[in-house]
Amino acid sequence: MPRSPEQAQPADDPEQPWAHRLGHLLWETSARVSLLGEAVLADTPLTLPSLGLLDIIGALPGITVAEISRRLPTTQQSISQTVARLEKLGYVERRLGPRRGVGLHITPAGHQAHDEGTAREKALDQRLEDLLGAERHRDLSALLEQARKLLTDEQHPTL
Repeated sequence: MPRSPEQAQPADDPEQPWAHRLGHLLWETSARVSLLGEAVLADTPLTLPSLGLLDIIGALPGITVAEISRRLPTTQQSISQTVARLEKLGYVERRLGPRRGVGLHITPAGHQAHDEGTAREKALDQRLEDLLGAERHRDLSALLEQARKLLTDEQHPTL
């Protein structure tokens, strides 16, 4: 059972130098934000990853699982599992595309769920801004966007 953000203790023990490494800090921070995200979406069938997929499919109707996998650092299997869940919920459908792949499209119910999820995600972002302060929130967002671009360019120079 996931712990609430209040139950999770920071890893600030100087005996644990790994707790101060960037990779660990990003992982732990992501886990804590995920807990907050789970709470914001708790009474919906959406998760932050499924909402992210609805964002991508909505922006790029007809995109394939393979294309999403090339854009994100996520396996095709993981994306396919989330897409299958979104299909069962009636939020996404597969259609034969003009190319060889099967394209993904959001259904009307999916658009409604996406709109509600986006509003909740904005509330999560506001909660994070309240916790961090407006300036830290803005600076952290800008730094993470820069890091995402640099890491994407490093891993996929053509994307």
